[in-house]
Amino acid sequence: MRRALESVFRRSEGRTVIEECRRCGTTLESGEPECPACGRDDIVKYHLE
Repeated sequence: MRRALESVFRRSEGRTVIEECRRCGTTLESGEPECPACGRDDIVKYHLE
């Protein structure tokens, strides 16, 4: 369970960073070049403070 949460919510400079595919909405692990679900490379990063 901890690994799953860490892959979704990781800390970067005191912020939570979420990476998500713009095409299908799949949450990605840090630094993946393309979505494993749909194969697209249109990835967005959300920085939450």
